[in-house]
Amino acid sequence: MRKKLSYLSTVIVASVMATTANAATIVIDTSVPAGGFTNDNVTCLTTTPCKFSDSGTFVTPTGFGLVTLTISTAVAGMNNLTNIDFSSVLFNGVAFALSPNGDVEFGSLSNQVLALNGTNTLVVNGTTGGNASYRGTLSFAQAAAVPEPAAWMLMLLGMAGIGFSMRRKDKQTLRVRYT
Repeated sequence: MRKKLSYLSTVIVASVMATTANAATIVIDTSVPAGGFTNDNVTCLTTTPCKFSDSGTFVTPTGFGLVTLTISTAVAGMNNLTNIDFSSVLFNGVAFALSPNGDVEFGSLSNQVLALNGTNTLVVNGTTGGNASYRGTLSFAQAAAVPEPAAWMLMLLGMAGIGFSMRRKDKQTLRVRYT
């Protein structure tokens, strides 16, 4: 039993020591129709450069079904901030289109479908030299309305009725009489 506890404590300590950057929760504001997310404190705990992985969740705001997201890093050198290189940014498992690594990086993801009252997850992964920051925007929109099955049936019946009436129309024949 002591061996098991010793082994378990070693695994826990090793996993904690392996973390080289803060695993922060992203602050997400879902003020509609637009909101934002930020982490103003991406720091290295041990050595630089270090890897980081931040995550945050939010519930779909009422009345919205689509979201467009953007992300950008703060300018390196401004307020003694260091560079961030995003390795991946995922929203509900879908990857952002990211710009190449540089002093300022951008990323975006357009028209992502949101589940009604569903929980959505944003994950930001990358490397940094220490004191760094990034920000992003959330732009919510209403999803296009999809007709109910009964409405589809009425439309199909209407089309069939028009087609049927056009076929059933008596064709007038032209009679020519020579006298």
